[in-house]
Order: sequence, then structure tokens, then C-alpha cells
Amino acid sequence: MSKFFINFAVMNQTVDRRDVQTAHLALLLANIGWGVIAPVSKMVLLSGAITSLALSGLRITGGALLFFLFTWILPKSFETRQKIDRMDFPRLVLCSLLIISANQGLYIIGVGLTDPVDSAVMCSLTPVLTMVLAAVFLHFRMTWLKVAGVLMGLAGVLILVSDTSESAKAVNPVLGNLLCLGAQLCAAIYYVGFEGIISKYSPYSLMKWMFFISVITYVPFCLQDMMAIDYTALTGEIWAGLAFIIAIPTFFGYLMIPLAQRSLKPTVVSAYSYLQPVFAAIVAVMLSVGDFGWSKGIATLFIFSGIYMVNRSSKH
Repeated sequence: MSKFFINFAVMNQTVDRRDVQTAHLALLLANIGWGVIAPVSKMVLLSGAITSLALSGLRITGGALLFFLFTWILPKSFETRQKIDRMDFPRLVLCSLLIISANQGLYIIGVGLTDPVDSAVMCSLTPVLTMVLAAVFLHFRMTWLKVAGVLMGLAGVLILVSDTSESAKAVNPVLGNLLCLGAQLCAAIYYVGFEGIISKYSPYSLMKWMFFISVITYVPFCLQDMMAIDYTALTGEIWAGLAFIIAIPTFFGYLMIPLAQRSLKPTVVSAYSYLQPVFAAIVAVMLSVGDFGWSKGIATLFIFSGIYMVNRSSKH
């Protein structure tokens, strides 16, 4: 683990084998956090004290505060105070709108309108959208192995999300599904379209400013729900859940994305999103809010096989 953080601090521009291994570890840790956030968020929301919109606002605000706080704590090798060129701010604003504000905002609203199974299926389309955009705009080669890997991972996610006994009333499933799909399209555009600015600045500086921009562009829409929370009535369990959501999948997880993008192709980065439902299912079993049968075991095998095939294809 110490070698991982040393590589992160040094941030060499040349992509060698060690950089690639670090990038894969970064993606694995980030997606573990993003998978675990689902059952933890469910625990917080089931209390009835915090709405989904308020939770997303607290997550972005807390993440921004952590990034600026650690600016004064971390060593200079992390490039926490890197100056952003004035000409790059428009692209930085667009990055923030895509991967933080729009991705989270559209998805949260969409989930409220559609069935949770449908929204999970929409999330699984991110690697497919990324592969198509990379082929069209970056002229990435569409090999049969890469296509097969993406489809196998997609099949695994479909098996996993379909194995559920939960049901929800869909207020407007068509609009909800379109919003969830739009959220994943925003993520795919970010993965494909902003490699230049990602390689130019340190991951810490990028995410610090992107979260700050999201506080300005997204959090105002959450203020009413955030101010309606009775913070004095929150239990220790809820506070612990909020702390985890802000520190691990938000601060740490989002910091890992640009680190991975420096060494891996967009299709590989996005393919790791298939892991999130796997870790969500595992933690759900640990918290006694779900089970793990044969179908989920097969789904897990499909997901890991799909990521392996996409990664292997990207090396050729």
C-alpha cells in the first residue's frame, strides 16, 4: 500500500508497468468504495431524517471541504496547490458539470422516478457508451475481444440486478430511465473527452477545483433539503454513515479516477464500474439486507471475466 501512495505522489508522466499496476489498484479501491456506498446510503436514508437530494448535497460539500482541508496537510509532492491556467478553467467547469454535478444530479432524480432495477441497468451501460464514444472520437480499435468483454460484463450486471425481491413504484419510468441514461452518458463523455486536461494537472488539483465548482453549480439546488435536516436529532450511526460516504467513496474515490486515467484507456477505466454491484451485494449480505445465491455468483464471474477481456484487448 505504501508503494501505491509513493507512486501517487511522484506522478511520473511516462506510463510504465508500475504506473499501470498503480492505476488498476486505484480503480479497484475506488469502485469498492462506490459499491459499498449503496448499502451505507440506504441505511442513512431509511432513517427518514435525510432525503436523497440532501445526501448528495452533503456529499459534494463535504468532499470539497476535505479537498481544501488536505491542501494544507499533505506534502508538496502531492501537488495540492498547483496553479490552473486561466484558459483551462472553461474545460474544468465542463468536467465538473459532467462527472460530479450532472452525473450525480440526473441519476438521483431519475432513481426517484423509475424502478431501482431499471436505474441499475442504466448504470451498467457506461462502459458500452464509453467504448462507442472512444471508437468514434478517439478512433479506438473495436476488437472482438473488447466487444465481447463489455457485453459479458453487461450480462453479469443484468443477472445481478435482476435477482432482487425488492419493488418500487415508478412514478414516471420513461423519464426516469432517460435521466439515468443521461447520467451515464455524462460519465462516458468525461472519460473520453478530457484526457488532455487530466494529464496536464495533478489528480488532487483537478478534483479540488472540480468539487468546488460543483458546490457552486449543484449544491444550491439541494440547500432547501439540507437546511430542513434536524442535525441535532441524527444518531451516531447516521453520522458514521455520512462520514464514510464523504471520506471514502467521495474524497478518496474521486481522487483515484484521474490517477487511473493517466495510465489506462477510457474503456478500461469505465469497465471497472461493473464491480460496484458486486461489492454492493457483498456488503448487503454482511449487513443482512440481502442474500448471495448461485445467480449472483455467476454474475460475479461474468463481471470479472468481462473486465479481464477488455483489459487484455486494450494491451494489443
